[in-house]
Amino acid sequence: MAKEIKWKAPEFSKKEKTNSWFIIPAIITIILGIIALISDNFLFLITIILAFIVFYVFANKDPRIIEFEISSEGIRIDNKIYDFDEIKSFWIFYDPPEKKELSLRMSKIFYPYIQIPLKDQDPNEIREFLLKFIKEKRHQDSIIDNFMNKIGF
Repeated sequence: MAKEIKWKAPEFSKKEKTNSWFIIPAIITIILGIIALISDNFLFLITIILAFIVFYVFANKDPRIIEFEISSEGIRIDNKIYDFDEIKSFWIFYDPPEKKELSLRMSKIFYPYIQIPLKDQDPNEIREFLLKFIKEKRHQDSIIDNFMNKIGF
Protein backbone atom coordinates (compact mmCIF):
# COMPACT_ATOMS: atom_id res chain seq x y z
CA MET A 1 0.00 0.00 0.00
CA ALA A 2 1.18 3.48 -0.84
CA LYS A 3 2.37 5.90 1.85
CA GLU A 4 0.57 8.71 0.06
CA ILE A 5 -2.01 9.06 -2.65
CA LYS A 6 -1.86 12.17 -4.87
CA TRP A 7 -4.03 13.40 -7.70
CA LYS A 8 -5.39 16.53 -9.35
CA ALA A 9 -9.01 17.17 -10.18
CA PRO A 10 -11.32 20.09 -10.99
CA GLU A 11 -12.92 21.58 -7.88
CA PHE A 12 -16.36 20.78 -9.33
CA SER A 13 -17.76 19.26 -12.49
CA LYS A 14 -18.93 22.05 -14.77
CA LYS A 15 -22.19 21.49 -16.57
CA GLU A 16 -22.69 23.53 -19.72
CA LYS A 17 -25.59 25.94 -19.48
CA THR A 18 -27.44 27.42 -22.39
CA ASN A 19 -28.93 30.90 -22.31
CA SER A 20 -32.38 29.35 -21.77
CA TRP A 21 -31.09 27.95 -18.45
CA PHE A 22 -31.01 31.52 -17.13
CA ILE A 23 -34.58 32.43 -18.15
CA ILE A 24 -36.31 31.41 -14.90
CA PRO A 25 -33.77 33.17 -12.63
CA ALA A 26 -34.03 36.26 -14.86
CA ILE A 27 -37.85 36.22 -14.65
CA ILE A 28 -37.68 35.89 -10.84
CA THR A 29 -35.20 38.78 -10.74
CA ILE A 30 -37.49 40.96 -12.88
CA ILE A 31 -40.57 40.16 -10.76
CA LEU A 32 -38.72 40.89 -7.52
CA GLY A 33 -37.28 44.05 -9.11
CA ILE A 34 -40.77 45.27 -10.01
CA ILE A 35 -41.96 44.55 -6.46
CA ALA A 36 -38.98 46.51 -5.12
CA LEU A 37 -39.77 49.46 -7.42
CA ILE A 38 -43.48 49.46 -6.52
CA SER A 39 -42.65 49.47 -2.82
CA ASP A 40 -39.92 52.13 -3.28
CA ASN A 41 -37.36 49.77 -1.77
CA PHE A 42 -34.24 50.66 -3.75
CA LEU A 43 -31.91 48.79 -1.40
CA PHE A 44 -33.87 45.60 -2.09
CA LEU A 45 -33.71 46.34 -5.84
CA ILE A 46 -29.93 46.74 -5.72
CA THR A 47 -29.63 43.55 -3.66
CA ILE A 48 -31.73 41.58 -6.18
CA ILE A 49 -29.69 42.86 -9.12
CA LEU A 50 -26.39 42.09 -7.39
CA ALA A 51 -27.65 38.63 -6.42
CA PHE A 52 -28.49 37.86 -10.07
CA ILE A 53 -25.08 39.11 -11.22
CA VAL A 54 -23.31 36.91 -8.63
CA PHE A 55 -25.52 33.95 -9.65
CA TYR A 56 -24.70 34.48 -13.34
CA VAL A 57 -20.95 34.81 -12.74
CA PHE A 58 -20.86 31.76 -10.47
CA ALA A 59 -22.93 29.68 -12.92
CA ASN A 60 -20.43 30.43 -15.70
CA LYS A 61 -17.31 29.99 -13.57
CA ASP A 62 -14.67 27.52 -14.73
CA PRO A 63 -13.41 25.13 -12.06
CA ARG A 64 -9.86 25.43 -10.75
CA ILE A 65 -7.64 22.36 -10.85
CA ILE A 66 -6.90 21.37 -7.26
CA GLU A 67 -4.17 19.09 -5.99
CA PHE A 68 -5.21 16.48 -3.41
CA GLU A 69 -3.02 14.30 -1.23
CA ILE A 70 -3.85 11.67 1.37
CA SER A 71 -0.95 10.65 3.60
CA SER A 72 -0.27 9.63 7.18
CA GLU A 73 -0.03 13.38 7.94
CA GLY A 74 -3.67 13.98 6.96
CA ILE A 75 -5.55 15.12 3.90
CA ARG A 76 -4.19 18.03 1.88
CA ILE A 77 -6.38 20.09 -0.42
CA ASP A 78 -4.11 22.50 -2.28
CA ASN A 79 -2.17 24.15 0.55
CA LYS A 80 -4.60 23.37 3.39
CA ILE A 81 -3.89 20.27 5.48
CA TYR A 82 -6.67 18.64 7.49
CA ASP A 83 -5.39 16.52 10.35
CA PHE A 84 -7.22 13.25 10.89
CA ASP A 85 -8.36 14.40 14.34
CA GLU A 86 -10.39 17.18 12.61
CA ILE A 87 -12.32 14.54 10.65
CA LYS A 88 -15.15 12.60 12.32
CA SER A 89 -15.76 10.12 9.50
CA PHE A 90 -15.52 9.49 5.78
CA TRP A 91 -17.66 7.92 3.09
CA ILE A 92 -16.97 7.23 -0.58
CA PHE A 93 -19.80 7.93 -2.99
CA TYR A 94 -19.12 5.73 -5.99
CA ASP A 95 -21.64 5.70 -8.83
CA PRO A 96 -19.57 6.19 -12.00
CA PRO A 97 -19.57 8.11 -14.21
CA GLU A 98 -21.85 10.59 -12.39
CA LYS A 99 -20.42 10.45 -8.91
CA LYS A 100 -16.99 9.53 -7.58
CA GLU A 101 -16.41 11.52 -4.40
CA LEU A 102 -14.78 11.23 -1.03
CA SER A 103 -16.99 12.81 1.62
CA LEU A 104 -15.38 13.96 4.86
CA ARG A 105 -17.48 14.72 7.94
CA MET A 106 -15.57 17.42 9.77
CA SER A 107 -15.67 18.38 13.45
CA LYS A 108 -16.56 21.97 12.52
CA ILE A 109 -20.14 23.17 12.98
CA PHE A 110 -20.29 25.71 10.16
CA TYR A 111 -18.39 23.63 7.59
CA PRO A 112 -19.46 20.08 8.40
CA TYR A 113 -18.69 18.32 5.09
CA ILE A 114 -15.96 18.44 2.49
CA GLN A 115 -16.53 16.70 -0.84
CA ILE A 116 -13.41 15.66 -2.75
CA PRO A 117 -13.68 14.48 -6.39
CA LEU A 118 -11.83 11.19 -6.87
CA LYS A 119 -11.47 11.47 -10.64
CA ASP A 120 -9.54 8.31 -11.70
CA GLN A 121 -8.42 7.23 -8.23
CA ASP A 122 -9.10 3.70 -6.98
CA PRO A 123 -11.79 4.11 -4.30
CA ASN A 124 -10.81 0.80 -2.65
CA GLU A 125 -7.21 1.94 -2.21
CA ILE A 126 -8.34 5.24 -0.68
CA ARG A 127 -10.84 3.46 1.59
CA GLU A 128 -8.26 0.99 2.89
CA PHE A 129 -5.77 3.79 3.53
CA LEU A 130 -8.29 5.99 5.36
CA LEU A 131 -9.60 3.15 7.53
CA LYS A 132 -6.27 3.24 9.37
CA PHE A 133 -6.98 6.79 10.57
CA ILE A 134 -10.70 7.61 10.33
CA LYS A 135 -14.00 5.87 11.01
CA GLU A 136 -16.07 4.99 7.94
CA LYS A 137 -19.71 6.03 8.26
CA ARG A 138 -22.38 6.42 5.60
CA HIS A 139 -22.99 10.07 4.65
CA GLN A 140 -26.08 11.38 2.93
CA ASP A 141 -26.14 13.96 0.18
CA SER A 142 -27.60 17.19 1.45
CA ILE A 143 -30.89 18.47 0.09
CA ILE A 144 -29.01 21.42 -1.39
CA ASP A 145 -26.51 19.12 -3.19
CA ASN A 146 -29.36 17.08 -4.67
CA PHE A 147 -31.23 20.21 -5.74
CA MET A 148 -28.14 21.77 -7.32
CA ASN A 149 -27.42 18.55 -9.26
CA LYS A 150 -31.02 18.36 -10.52
CA ILE A 151 -30.99 21.92 -11.85
CA GLY A 152 -27.59 21.39 -13.47
CA PHE A 153 -25.51 23.62 -11.24
